[in-house]
Amino acid sequence: LRHTDGSGFAYYPSGRKAVCISACGLDGAGRARRFSAIIHNDNARSQVVAVFDEWGLGYADGMPSQDSQPKLLISEKAITVVDGGKATEVPRSSQKADSTDLALRINQFLTLRHKGRTMLDFQCEGVNHTFTIGEMHGDEVSGMSLASAKHTLSAQSAQQLQEATQKLETVCGLERTLKVDLSQRDLRADMTTLKGVESLPTLKTNASAASLSHPLDLDLQWDTEFRLKKLLAKAHPQCPGQAGWKISRFSGKCTEERLANAKPTVNAPKSISQVSQLKLPDLIAENATSNTLLVVVCLAAYAKEQSNYARLLAEKAHAALWHKFCSKGSGPLPVKLVAVELSEAGGFSDQYGVKEVPFCMMFLGGQQVYAKRIHGIRMAPRDAAGAKPKVLLVEENPAVQLKLERNLRRNGYGSDLAMDSSQAIRFASQPEGYGVLLISALLPLGTLQSVVQAIKRQQNAAVVLAFDGTLLLGEDLEQRKQFLEECNYVFPYNPSYTGLAAILARFDVTDVDKGLACVPCTSHKKDFLDDVLGVLEKGAACVGDKSST
Repeated sequence: LRHTDGSGFAYYPSGRKAVCISACGLDGAGRARRFSAIIHNDNARSQVVAVFDEWGLGYADGMPSQDSQPKLLISEKAITVVDGGKATEVPRSSQKADSTDLALRINQFLTLRHKGRTMLDFQCEGVNHTFTIGEMHGDEVSGMSLASAKHTLSAQSAQQLQEATQKLETVCGLERTLKVDLSQRDLRADMTTLKGVESLPTLKTNASAASLSHPLDLDLQWDTEFRLKKLLAKAHPQCPGQAGWKISRFSGKCTEERLANAKPTVNAPKSISQVSQLKLPDLIAENATSNTLLVVVCLAAYAKEQSNYARLLAEKAHAALWHKFCSKGSGPLPVKLVAVELSEAGGFSDQYGVKEVPFCMMFLGGQQVYAKRIHGIRMAPRDAAGAKPKVLLVEENPAVQLKLERNLRRNGYGSDLAMDSSQAIRFASQPEGYGVLLISALLPLGTLQSVVQAIKRQQNAAVVLAFDGTLLLGEDLEQRKQFLEECNYVFPYNPSYTGLAAILARFDVTDVDKGLACVPCTSHKKDFLDDVLGVLEKGAACVGDKSST
């Protein structure tokens, strides 16, 4: 099943999807320039066994045998074949790469062939079709006749055209042999029978100009290319001038999508190189001898947005590391960053414990010292009014904790829970600060005062809300009452969902001028860079200490 642009699908007899072909880019004739492919296996999970992008770069897993499973990897630099645990690599820059004839049996219905161009043969229940993967180089799609194909005239139309041409040539021949002297009066009257003879040269000129097979022999005097173009346009008035032509007439309209998918004319240098999973053990051993920290960023084609963000994050961190260690010529960079594609082969995630994408691993001295998921794209609010302040909840009773956290969450506020005085002071001393403090009035007076002071130190305009104000007991009752008078509001009992909403709306905690909105004060680049620098500072002490999510 193929669409008019060449994209389409192929299905197994079981009804499962076998091949998904996507067309990328169109030329001036409306034909697809490149094709990418995703190939699935014929099982219940529809496992992806091969992936190739629009430039023909990708990998394929062959049909497993008793000893091993063959694999084929096509990259920008080389073609790698893995069979029986042995890897053979052929550089694509050599002449041997174009003459290399490879055939990989994916399953009983699909066979992948590569000889200068990647082809996928699909044979199933009498259906035989060949998919071309990568660049088409102007060729037509196999088994399809596109609307851009040239149409030939029918036999009847060709015969009519030939008869008309013969009649026109006969008339032109008569006009050349006919000579009339208009000075003879007796013949002047006979001119009425030759109507239209004077227009025969014009008719011949127009017919010759319109026929590409019989061009006129023009003797044009020109000295510049622009002058020649003007004379040709004047001699062929039937042809429109080329002044209004655009590149889109020949190569298709240039849209943002096609521009993003276009291959760059110059290969820009990348600070984070992508390596094969098969070369990772050798790379770990190589950097272990030089005492270099190896940072491996795990990406995946099925998580494109997160993988692109993780790559950008790693490149920014690499630039910051280079500026820190190598800007003054102090020596080589003590960190090496590489990227690995998880969809290249199976078993890699289980071997290194990769559970989510994107994922980061660090190796020092030949051992894994760090393993953690890289956070996704951080969505910062457009302005301070678009975010609500964070709430610090201080309460010792577990039953009350659960109720208050639920009420805050229903109102759309994030919160941190502190269950004792030391934990509350530690939370309140964090640099990002809290916009709202919700604290129990039954806590010791010293704890109340110290927590409020810590909150005000980081956020002077923070709103202090106390609850259980009617249950005060003890010797310091007067001092507690004085403390409650300094609070912004005191709930007599545990605040309900509607009570919290009303009080927080009364104090307008989302006002921009108050500056209480919880806007992130850090970035994932800084977090990632701090992790790398932390592992570098700890050095060998990190060996065996693996971080978790």
